[in-house]
Amino acid sequence: MNMIKEVTFLPKRKSIETKKEEIILLEGSVSTKTEELNESIIYAKRIQEGMMLKEKHLARLFDDSFILFKPKDIVSGDFYWFTKIDSKIIVAAADCTGHGIPGAFMSVLGISLLNQIVIEEKNTNVSSILQRLDHKINKAFGYSNELFEESKNLNDGMDIGLCCIDPELMEVSFAGAFRTLYHVSRNILDRIDGSRYPIGGLKLENNREYKKSVRTYEPGDKLYLFTDGYADQFGGRNNKKFMTANFRDTLLKTSRFSMQTQKLELERIINEWKNNFEQTDDMLVVGIKL
Repeated sequence: MNMIKEVTFLPKRKSIETKKEEIILLEGSVSTKTEELNESIIYAKRIQEGMMLKEKHLARLFDDSFILFKPKDIVSGDFYWFTKIDSKIIVAAADCTGHGIPGAFMSVLGISLLNQIVIEEKNTNVSSILQRLDHKINKAFGYSNELFEESKNLNDGMDIGLCCIDPELMEVSFAGAFRTLYHVSRNILDRIDGSRYPIGGLKLENNREYKKSVRTYEPGDKLYLFTDGYADQFGGRNNKKFMTANFRDTLLKTSRFSMQTQKLELERIINEWKNNFEQTDDMLVVGIKL
């Protein structure tokens, strides 16, 4: 009787052991795929970072400046960009659709198009640059949008703030797509808003015109370009957003410091606010002392 029981139980034991082996093999396969994916993302990060100049390069144009760049994931949907054309310096901060890998693809496209429009075409008119960028983004995604049903059209695009600094005229010209420029002069913060539509994305307007605003500046004035990640960070006692008003006040209060010290203060303040909460979005703040 006991022998019969052992014989009938043996196949079940073998089946369990086989399943265990299959699970171990599957876990190993998943682990390998995950490792390969992480290596690919890290390599994508190297490509993205390679396309963006470093903070030290901005310091060659402006002795006192900073770039606070904190991706939510390994790669970022936010990007910054700057160059010098003759005596003029053009600086941009952009927030692409999504974050992570999709946002990073869009950021690489945005950087490439700005290189074409500004550097190759020698275009320093901020309104014209955004007009051209919008046209090229729409053209790039025009074909793929035709492959989708009208109700499922892609909403690929970016919000961007772009300024051109002319040291000879002591002027700053700015144009934005859902982004804002802050200009601090004599301890007063001037908010310069951009147009109320993005670059690319769903085009609900008959005509998009990215308005140019011009301001004169004095030596020692400060400019801030940024995306919405800092202000949208959840945290604090009640897990609420930091909010734009707090971000603006924080910039003004810390603007008396050197730009590098201000960067450290901005990092400290947002880290204390975030505490143990997850980072909400990519963060980007570019500060320049004129």
